[in-house]
Amino acid sequence: MMKRIVFFILCVVISFSTLLSSPIINPIYNEPVEVVKCSTFSIKDFFKNFFSKNKDINADNYKPVEVFLGGRPLGFTISCEGVIVVAISNVMTENGTRKPTKNSDIKEGDILLEIAGEQITSAADINEIINKDENKNKNLEVLIERGDRRFKTTIYPELDKISQSYKLGLWIRDNAAGVGTLTYIRADNNRFGALGHPVCDIDTGAKMNINQGKIFNCNIVGVTRGKRGIPGELRGMFLKSGSEVGSLDKNCEVGVFGDFQLKDSKFNNKKILTMSKDKVKTGKAQIYCTIDGTTPDFYDVEIVKINYQGQNNKKNMVIRVVDERLIEKTGGIVQGMSGSPIVQDGKLVGAMTHVFVNDPTKGFAVYIDYMINN
Repeated sequence: MMKRIVFFILCVVISFSTLLSSPIINPIYNEPVEVVKCSTFSIKDFFKNFFSKNKDINADNYKPVEVFLGGRPLGFTISCEGVIVVAISNVMTENGTRKPTKNSDIKEGDILLEIAGEQITSAADINEIINKDENKNKNLEVLIERGDRRFKTTIYPELDKISQSYKLGLWIRDNAAGVGTLTYIRADNNRFGALGHPVCDIDTGAKMNINQGKIFNCNIVGVTRGKRGIPGELRGMFLKSGSEVGSLDKNCEVGVFGDFQLKDSKFNNKKILTMSKDKVKTGKAQIYCTIDGTTPDFYDVEIVKINYQGQNNKKNMVIRVVDERLIEKTGGIVQGMSGSPIVQDGKLVGAMTHVFVNDPTKGFAVYIDYMINN
């Protein structure tokens, strides 16, 4: 009997270790993320995962949240807290090429928050600070954020030969814009959630810290169909001077969040209750999304796998598109559909987040519980 149990465990371990052997894509990065294999899956991990469903079950105490169902496209603009370092270069001076960061602990993907004790939010701020008389020809203290850590280092601005102004040798980004899908709006306080994953810098992959952000009405004006090995995308159009429908104030691992203006007449106000992650099951479901214009529609999907490993693993469900209408128009799941709500048994259970590059009819989704809790 013991030999049979050990054999069963080994078979399951081998199965899990090859589960994610396919490349996937994070829509916000716009480039494939190769996943060769999962990290080592020990017997201890197996039992933790096997019993975590029962451990986490709180369905008896779960209080559904009433929300307005999303599914419509939104245009996003984000101004960062600080600026993101996207590249490091040299400065051409009268004495040849110099590298201001030579003795600094500054890397691509870092967020610069302060220089010489002054807050920065743009390239203009940097230029003004480092060219002040009191800051010339000296090391300047810089406050850096790298992941969850903040620390200080120094940088020595160099005088550019052509412009005759001091430079840091840094290429930076201080804002971003893009198109995504609204997941829900809470009926009790008009707080919304969208995307299901963070907005990240397209060059470095660093999560962008929001200083302020806005959302706008958006029209889907075209679709590039997804094919095996080539992810598709929705092409959206919005005007920054157009109809603003809300504000962003949070960007985290499970999406972007903020306040929505329900006075917007284009919103359909379809109400729905959320479902606890503990009641989500494999089988039939629907995705609610917009692939043309501004009006969303329901499309049939299947939830083919469920992951109970907890909130730290955001790839909670594997979804497969089975609706021939959606497959014909888009090839399945495409960039721009991130945040599209997933409905099962008439309740909101999650949001689309990723697409499999080798099979655009499949992708990952996050539980709605994790978005609502943010």
